[in-house]
Amino acid sequence: MVACGEWLVKEEILTDAVLREFLLGRLDDEERGRIESLFLTDSEAREKVLVIEQELIEDYLEDGLTAEDREEFLSRYGQTAAQVQQLRITKAIKDWATRENASVHNVAAASSLWNRLRTKLRLKQAFVIPIAVTALIAIVVGGLWLNSRMNHAALQQELAQLNTPASLREIPERMFSLTLSPGAVRSTEPQIVIKRPAEATAIVELNLPWIQKERYPTYEAEIRRVGGTRLFTIPNLQAENNSRYAVRLRFPARMLFRGQYQVTLSGIDADGAAVTTEEYAFIVDR
Repeated sequence: MVACGEWLVKEEILTDAVLREFLLGRLDDEERGRIESLFLTDSEAREKVLVIEQELIEDYLEDGLTAEDREEFLSRYGQTAAQVQQLRITKAIKDWATRENASVHNVAAASSLWNRLRTKLRLKQAFVIPIAVTALIAIVVGGLWLNSRMNHAALQQELAQLNTPASLREIPERMFSLTLSPGAVRSTEPQIVIKRPAEATAIVELNLPWIQKERYPTYEAEIRRVGGTRLFTIPNLQAENNSRYAVRLRFPARMLFRGQYQVTLSGIDADGAAVTTEEYAFIVDR
């Protein structure tokens, strides 16, 4: 039997509003971890997450999301060809249900068949439905957190490739360079504000001055959006001593979204340990 206190905690975590934020990737690591743990171990929690996700997908298909929510939704559910196909399947099912229902009911009841289908999805974990719907549930819902991690891994590989010495010697056609001041996270001075490049293939290059006295064989950078859940790590960076001792860091512009970003640069000693760090920050606006 679940203790009363545990039940109340679970009810507080699994509100509709919190779950929508979870599905849109806006919770911090601690909150996200608690929900993912419940999703994997608690059947009631899993069912509620699936219900809210289905409602979120329907809101997207009916243009019921705000511009910011739509952007976050597509960043999580519309990145790969498989995910785009899943959304198309869902829309096709909804459109079919609406047309089928309209043939026997008036316009006001046109969505009832879709609602009945949603009710069945909420109440049953094992049911017989068309193959397309089965694939949708298995891939979109069943892969709720797995897809996010796969996308994260793919971006990590791309970041590693962009920041090899050979790649850094090249000058991409669409690249925007930005020099950040160390200590910007703690500074009271206004932070640098940039607009995300419109070109999907654009590259952003950050020049990170290293003002510490110590010099290291390599450096490691971490970049994250403040309040976000994703952290990207770029190891094996080397400093350049041109006009100023600094580290260059490149990443694809498409990984940027509106918000404040923090970059942590660590000096790595000969034993592979992070010794000293500097912090930098910038804001993305559209």
